[in-house]
Amino acid sequence: MIDDTSRPGVASSARPAQPAAASAELEEFLYIITHDLRAAFRAFQTIPEWIEEDMGPLPPDRATAIEAHLAMLMTQARRCDRMLLDLRDYSRIGRRADSLGEHPLDAVLSQALIQSPLPRGFSISIEGGGLLSGPGNELVLLFAALLSNAVKHHDRESGQITLRVSGAGPMRQLRFSDDGPGIPAQFHEAVFDPLRTLRPRDDCEGSGMGLPIARKIVRRLGGEIAVTRTAAPRGTTLAFTLPGHDPAQPARLN
Repeated sequence: MIDDTSRPGVASSARPAQPAAASAELEEFLYIITHDLRAAFRAFQTIPEWIEEDMGPLPPDRATAIEAHLAMLMTQARRCDRMLLDLRDYSRIGRRADSLGEHPLDAVLSQALIQSPLPRGFSISIEGGGLLSGPGNELVLLFAALLSNAVKHHDRESGQITLRVSGAGPMRQLRFSDDGPGIPAQFHEAVFDPLRTLRPRDDCEGSGMGLPIARKIVRRLGGEIAVTRTAAPRGTTLAFTLPGHDPAQPARLN
């Protein structure tokens, strides 16, 4: 048998496909394993309730200690379940996307606010608008992730989020800002690493997947996203690009 991969012409055309194939295989594995692990962590949330019901009367000091330990177990199980859900969403990007289309920004944000509603005391203002091009479900997931991230990492009971949209043609310029504590400059890139959190999860509930999800969607649509430096003493601003309305140059997926 002749090994055609030794021929220069064949090697150069075959090898670039390998990283993409490996990535697709990894994401398929990630989707499968998160589905199976969720069943286990749902049990970890339910079994402590059964234990509480079955253990009967105990001395007050022992009852208090056991209840605290069971509560810790359920908290950790909920965190793991949330992490698995976010990993599942991450693995689905590009695999379970709607078909390409044009979507009004207002409609996308309305759906995102259903997925990630703002708590009392938080509000969002929008400057600019127009159409965004891409899979509708992934555009909604992008903004839902940004909204959730801004609220989770805020250090006050009220906050203001601002979305500014500018530019026309193939790529729109967007700036998503909040008035939270901000991100130290040395972590501006690290926050896009999967499962990376800058604060202990006991202080800030979160899986560390919000910004990685946002970056994966933006890059798939041919854009880029980064934390930008501002002169404000507080707050975080994310600058990113997304395809807009341009009949001469329709959106394409990477």
